[in-house]
Amino acid sequence: MCPLAILPLLLSASPQAPGGTAPEAETARLEEAVRQSPASAGAWKQLGLALAARRNLDSALPAFARACELAPGDEDACYYLARNLYTLGRYQEAREPFDKALRSAPPPLQAKVHRAAALNFIALTRPDDAERHFREALRLTGGPARAGEDPRIDYGAFLFRQGRAAEAFPLLDLAVRAHPGSARAHTELGKVLLHLGKPEAAAARLQKAVELDPGSSTARLLLGKTYLALGRAEEGQKQLRLGQQAWKRSYGSSTVK
Repeated sequence: MCPLAILPLLLSASPQAPGGTAPEAETARLEEAVRQSPASAGAWKQLGLALAARRNLDSALPAFARACELAPGDEDACYYLARNLYTLGRYQEAREPFDKALRSAPPPLQAKVHRAAALNFIALTRPDDAERHFREALRLTGGPARAGEDPRIDYGAFLFRQGRAAEAFPLLDLAVRAHPGSARAHTELGKVLLHLGKPEAAAARLQKAVELDPGSSTARLLLGKTYLALGRAEEGQKQLRLGQQAWKRSYGSSTVK
């Protein structure tokens, strides 16, 4: 998974400026707060969140680092630091704050931290550690998680990349049932079904993914491949063309890798 895909999850926890305050003014207020109370972990954490909300991740990093240093037992200060480092591609540096976050996170947050740690270990090409954390995330998920935080989707995608499509299927099937509006869940399940030799079932999932996210190059390219497998050449070529166009818009290249 691209680290930038994690950014919305980090930003979703960011506080809104009170009373409609402009983001710049709110950031200035928080900067003044840490100047007045430099030993306040909460003030540093709020400043980091405000900067992250404005996508100033490099600027947010020292604020999160200070919050984690001052209060390693805070329920999410070190988690935000770890996630910020992950999003910046500094995976090795993220390991220690993820460990601290796992020690300090209350039970309702444990699954989320394990999932994030698993994604970090994927980036470090340590699949055994990633799987260990995915399994813990699944075990600890007590209720329905949001689609963007459901470990079944990420774990299913991970298993597929490990060549374990049959193991990925039940996880992704459950994820689609839990999140029928998740384009990514449908895409990942469609990919698995196609690999398992079930193109008709794959087409249904991928059609839904395209319906939910028409700009997804991945879903369209997979749908095109699936249509070709079903002998629907004209539709397949159309989806492949649209997928390549979407890829070019997103990545600035018409070359599909």
